[in-house]
Amino acid sequence: MSVDWINSLRTAVLFSAYIAVSCVGLFLIKSAGSWKSVTFLFGFSLYAGGAVMWMVILRLLPLSFAFPIAAGSLVIGTMLTGALFLKETVGVWQSVGAAMIVAGISLIAGTR
Repeated sequence: MSVDWINSLRTAVLFSAYIAVSCVGLFLIKSAGSWKSVTFLFGFSLYAGGAVMWMVILRLLPLSFAFPIAAGSLVIGTMLTGALFLKETVGVWQSVGAAMIVAGISLIAGTR
């Protein structure tokens, strides 16, 4: 296997894990009844774990590459989490904006 292919796969898995952990953490924080609840503490722990993963990403990748992908992906991830699990409404303009973010992420990721 090519080293470039392995590095691309590692990067994709790392970003996916970071986004999943962060979004689940945010969901649990938002859905917790109290900041003293187990749900809140677990969500906060996951979100903190996402912060540690972000530090790992920054050690491995240039900021100019990592930040736009992470920020855009988190916007999409939190929007989907809100829509799917918190029953929040996603409007047409939010969907158009999300599509533009995905296009931008594709352009940035394609340069690496």
